[in-house]
Amino acid sequence: MKFCTKCGNKIMDGTRFCTSCGNDLREESTIETELDHNVDLDTVNPELDHDMDLITTEPGDNVTSHLKFSKKTKIFMSISIVLIILLVIIVNIGNSLSDPSKIVKRFEKDISSNNASDLASILYCNDSRLKVDSKSISPLLAYFKSNPTYYDKVDQDLKNNAYNPKDIDSIKLVNTLTLSSDGKTFLIFPKYKIYIKPSFITVTAPVKGITFSINNTNIGESDSDNSTKEFGPYIPGAYTILANYKNLYVSSSTTYPLDLVTADNNIAKINVLEDMKYINISSDTNYNDADVFVNGKNVNVKVKDATHFGPINNSSQIYATFTQGGKKLTSKNYKGSSFETDLALSFEEASSELTNVKDKLNILLSQYNYAFVDAINNNNPAAINSYVATGSQLYKLQEGYILSTAKSGIHETFVSSYITNFNSISDDNKSGSFTSSESYIIYSKDGLSTPRTQSYVYEFQYNDASQTYQLTSIN
Repeated sequence: MKFCTKCGNKIMDGTRFCTSCGNDLREESTIETELDHNVDLDTVNPELDHDMDLITTEPGDNVTSHLKFSKKTKIFMSISIVLIILLVIIVNIGNSLSDPSKIVKRFEKDISSNNASDLASILYCNDSRLKVDSKSISPLLAYFKSNPTYYDKVDQDLKNNAYNPKDIDSIKLVNTLTLSSDGKTFLIFPKYKIYIKPSFITVTAPVKGITFSINNTNIGESDSDNSTKEFGPYIPGAYTILANYKNLYVSSSTTYPLDLVTADNNIAKINVLEDMKYINISSDTNYNDADVFVNGKNVNVKVKDATHFGPINNSSQIYATFTQGGKKLTSKNYKGSSFETDLALSFEEASSELTNVKDKLNILLSQYNYAFVDAINNNNPAAINSYVATGSQLYKLQEGYILSTAKSGIHETFVSSYITNFNSISDDNKSGSFTSSESYIIYSKDGLSTPRTQSYVYEFQYNDASQTYQLTSIN
């Protein structure tokens, strides 16, 4: 039985070439003949020694070469098989890892389990300013929870993307979230992520110095009056922006809800503290030196200096005070919402009220003077009871004076009186002091007359029972 020395195939007698690998079997026959007959050619013909060496040596070397080549082939084939198996495994793993539908399923699982950390790992934004992490995506998670219909739409859009994913550079981001390929895994397989379309916020503020914070994080302030600033990028979702302002006149703080998902072109526009404004305050020229008050506080600004005053807001209460004739006059109180930018303070009501009080006090003084003279001339202290508070310092003093003067036979005639100065009048107009000038003619017991003009300082109070003013003291 013969076998091919190269491939091991069974050889039939008389066959010159291997039917399996094509190996030349004639050389092998020579070798076999030489081995079978064991002819010592050296003894037959020594001259053939050199030639026989060639004959016997070359076939032996060829067999060894064929044997070595056969081992290399086996090693090569084994390595090739291993590489093919590895390649198949890598291809299967790569296809599995790059399956876009798996990203969608992972997205769904993260939303349902509220796994912000894992969700952040499959989201991406090509705006490097936007940090995508578990904290920054929380507004989006909250939005999905409170808007299930919107979540269903996003989920369906991602599934549609997975059927025919495209490279991120070849599409225009329209939806908030888009599944797309970006780069390769193992240089072969497409890598998929869910891309976020970033959102921005533009804030318009009426005055300088308004600070803004979003979801309790400070983001900046207005640099000038009537300014607009853009902030972002942000992950789409539900946010709350807080606008704060504080100065000597007003303190204002207002929150505004923001929906960055439904915003046009992913830019949410908002105007904050729109009622903040600067105003120009004026009044009648008689009150230019009046002190301005805001929300009950003296801001140490005169009316004449209150141009471009503020800012204030619609809830601000503004008035001014001015001291005149011993009385602090208070203008009408104005609410910020009752006017635009120009405010003319009116003291008309306060002035009329003061005039009314002064008129009543002038009448009181005149009536008291007549009653006082009548009381002396008729020895009747009770004549002054309507004009002097009972039990007061003035009442006791004049009661004694009336009795002693009448007893001495002195008579008096009232000539005139007037108030020279209103020293003070309380804010409620119920008490105060004034200075008078009074003229009398004094008649002695023997009939001699002496004119007398005297200045007195009276204090007064309002009697609620009689609803009239009465004198309480004299100096």
